[in-house]
Amino acid sequence: MLNNTNRSLTLNKIEYQKYSKQIILENIGSNGQKRLKNAKVLIIGLGGLGCPALIYLATAGIGNIGIIDNDIINLSNLNRQILYNVHQINKNKTDSAYSIIKQMNKECEIQLYTEKLNKLNAYKIIKKYDIIVDATDNFKTRYLIDEMCYKLHKIHIYGAIHKYEGHVSIFNYKNNLRYIDLYPKILNLQELSCEDSGILGIMSGMIGILQATETIKIILGIGTILNSKILKYNLLTTSFNQIQLNPTKKRSQPIIYKNEINEKNNILNIKDIHNLSSINNYQPLLIDIRNSIDFQFFHKYKTINIPTKYFQAKKTIEFIKLSCNMYTIILTCNKLITALSIANLLNNYKIKTYILKQTE
Repeated sequence: MLNNTNRSLTLNKIEYQKYSKQIILENIGSNGQKRLKNAKVLIIGLGGLGCPALIYLATAGIGNIGIIDNDIINLSNLNRQILYNVHQINKNKTDSAYSIIKQMNKECEIQLYTEKLNKLNAYKIIKKYDIIVDATDNFKTRYLIDEMCYKLHKIHIYGAIHKYEGHVSIFNYKNNLRYIDLYPKILNLQELSCEDSGILGIMSGMIGILQATETIKIILGIGTILNSKILKYNLLTTSFNQIQLNPTKKRSQPIIYKNEINEKNNILNIKDIHNLSSINNYQPLLIDIRNSIDFQFFHKYKTINIPTKYFQAKKTIEFIKLSCNMYTIILTCNKLITALSIANLLNNYKIKTYILKQTE
């Protein structure tokens, strides 16, 4: 729960009527509604994630919202950026969002930043807010958000989408796990934009709403939040998979541990696998963690298939623990985030793993 109580803050008659259905909920009441009104939330990026997050935060009664984006609206945005319409094409996203949100919640104070977040403005903007909703789509900005949230002790609500899958997590909550702990810069991650990969509009809507949901839960102090966890949603299988992350005690160190092949991380190229047996006398065991359909059509190496959903089963963990006595465990997947998540999960059981870097 945020320590944002303002005893002098009041709700007017219209607000009581507008939010009556959530005020009557257990653990919210008028005091909870006042907490929402007093909260300060910054949304960075007004695209597919930022639009639904902004709508639901504003309509829930958040009293102070900052929105930052320097893009203009184009026709291809409209399938997923639900704040806009054809009459707003070529207009600034911030101006268009402001006019629409004000119609939804005129009591909400909205601060516009029609600019790109950068090293020059990030500190002075982020320090004004309690919670930072990261609705961006590039690693450079995400690392900057992570750095500023860490320095300013701000809560970082992370969301990302790629094709039919999305992720949500909470970083820097009570000085806990950071974005850079999960995605160290040494990984040199490649950008995967919607323009290049494609996206179904409803996919971004789902993740944006989940980001807004976690924000509201933190403000109200209700429920269980995604602290030190990452929630994965797959649209095609209609499945949610919550993975426990393993925070490191030394904040300057990444979660993934070092190994004998590569001094920087445990990411291997295919040629490195042949050197493993000469170092630890164990033959490699490649485990492809994609779903069975993707495995059947796309795997290239001699691997066994254990889809990610099975890693919640005790039998799976026991099998891999037993295999560690005979093999070096190497995870392979077309999505690095998935491989890293499973590696962190296995690390909780003291199972050392490597990750095979995918090549085109």
